[in-house]
Amino acid sequence: MPMLEMSGVRKAFGQNEVLKDINLSVERGDVCCIIGPSGSGKSTILRCINRLVPIDGGTIVIDGLSVTDPAVRDVDLRRRVGMVFQQFNLFPHMTARENVTLGPRKVLGLAQADADDRARALLAKVGLADKAESRPSQLSGGQQQRVAIARALAMGPKVMLFDEATSALDPEITGEVLAVMKQLALEHTTMICVTHEMGFAREVASNVVFMDAGVIVESNPPGAFFGAPQMERTKSFLSKVL
Repeated sequence: MPMLEMSGVRKAFGQNEVLKDINLSVERGDVCCIIGPSGSGKSTILRCINRLVPIDGGTIVIDGLSVTDPAVRDVDLRRRVGMVFQQFNLFPHMTARENVTLGPRKVLGLAQADADDRARALLAKVGLADKAESRPSQLSGGQQQRVAIARALAMGPKVMLFDEATSALDPEITGEVLAVMKQLALEHTTMICVTHEMGFAREVASNVVFMDAGVIVESNPPGAFFGAPQMERTKSFLSKVL
């Protein structure tokens, strides 16, 4: 069974149909990179997977859990899906450690000491062992985003969603966040990444999905996708971004 299965997913905001019959399957341990022009529906896919917005049709199943089943609690979904946004959304009055421990304590019911141990281990994992007691204002954008990744990992998710996680960062510090994401990929973390980083997609993705106007235009492993795109719209897009 795939880790994620989307079948016939549709989503509209008013008269604007942003997702049109989306079918997407992601296997366990794979990295799916979704690329495409602005407004193509990429971020909406992630928000539908995480039930931040309800879908209008179709089904989404994550690790056997139906996202569209009203009996499924949000807390059960949050345990399976971690999400890293373009903006870091850290609590400014909390230290890095406190930001990372909040979810495990409040949602998973971890004791403070256990949550602290988990937070320190994850901050070390993302290269911030020495910043555990720093507040967001004392951290660079790249460091804040790495705290956000640690916070998402602290819930022990089955799938990690990245919504253009580097697009708000200066180019010179983008690499430190991508390095963490590459390490997660090497550890066979199931990841779905909306990204503009073509080099990252080429290097790390198991599958690259190109979206335009709410539909999946083309989907292939990176070698075939970048080396021999099949669709004219894909060729046109790649000619502008590569």
